[in-house]
Amino acid sequence: MSNKEYALIAILATIAVVGVIPAFAQWQVLPSSQNPQTLPSEATPIPMTVSTDKAVYDHNSIVVVSGHVRNPYPGQQVTIRVSDSTGNIVQISQLTLDNNGDFGTKLTTASPLWTKSGVYTILAQYGNEQGTSSKVQFTISGGGATSCDPNQLAATLNGGLYCIPYSINGGTVLSGTLSVASKTLIVNIQTDGNGQITLSIPRSVLDSKNGINDQSFIVLVDGQEKTDFTEITTSYTRTVTIPFEVGAGIIEIIGTQIVPEFGPIAALVFAIAIISIIAVSAKTGLRFMPKY
Repeated sequence: MSNKEYALIAILATIAVVGVIPAFAQWQVLPSSQNPQTLPSEATPIPMTVSTDKAVYDHNSIVVVSGHVRNPYPGQQVTIRVSDSTGNIVQISQLTLDNNGDFGTKLTTASPLWTKSGVYTILAQYGNEQGTSSKVQFTISGGGATSCDPNQLAATLNGGLYCIPYSINGGTVLSGTLSVASKTLIVNIQTDGNGQITLSIPRSVLDSKNGINDQSFIVLVDGQEKTDFTEITTSYTRTVTIPFEVGAGIIEIIGTQIVPEFGPIAALVFAIAIISIIAVSAKTGLRFMPKY
């Protein structure tokens, strides 16, 4: 090969290296802001979350609520407002954040203000009205103001319906009624032998207390006081087992507190608390969030 041919090959190689390869290399190493193949960055964490342990409950359930606030301010609280399917507020609570920004509580669907079925909404608010908020919805099916499950006593009061779980042997439950005047749950039964009935009565429907301490219900069977019944109590219910003899027709369970005494008073307490906070805040210039 002549010297001219060698020179021509060298020139072509130089053009290839300088003109083509650098252009290809530049396309490969574009900055991430210009490269169309750059993957999206990790999503920003949600400022606040709130959730329930289930999506559907009945009218004698416990709703476990939990949530988290990102970058919480020490000493702050979260306010949760629960509204029913018509938008009426049925409960307001204030929860304190832990050091990790977590909060939680338990709510009972047996509350007398939770009588409606349908979709309920929990709104969690952190800080003032312009602060962070989050909400979750769940459903209360059956029971309430429309119907009760077959294994629940449908106790009526002023057109409202309260579902009380029960079991019975030796007879059949016919109906149930709540009396405000006597603070009594009245159960009508039809017997076919000696037996017993067990009722798990929500405290929000009927309770019996001496001050802040529990005291025993008074139980009557056909007007005669019974003392041989048993009772198991929890924070939310009082389960009473009452024996009866063949021919019994009416069982009365007498307490000291009944449905209507709870709802309006609870709502009034919440309203007074909110009004007081607003009044104090306006008068003293109290801030619920730090000023930056």
